[in-house]
Amino acid sequence: MEDHLSTEQVGWVLGRSAGTVRDQVKAGEIDGSRITTGFRIPRAEVLRLAREKVEAESGRKLSDRALERLIDELIATNEAVTS
Repeated sequence: MEDHLSTEQVGWVLGRSAGTVRDQVKAGEIDGSRITTGFRIPRAEVLRLAREKVEAESGRKLSDRALERLIDELIATNEAVTS
């Protein structure tokens, strides 16, 4: 997993649109930084958000390694579909 992810990638992970993620960054609900081409969300923040989602939806706890692998697979699948 990269050090920072785009709003589109985070949207895939959270099941939200890139616009919703962008709005949440602007509102301070998600930790992120504005750059010239958009926003970037730190890996640690994506792990936190993904962990919350997985635990809320399944009641399961995943290790950081398993969660990173799941995120990487999800992003790779979505990038393959959109390219």
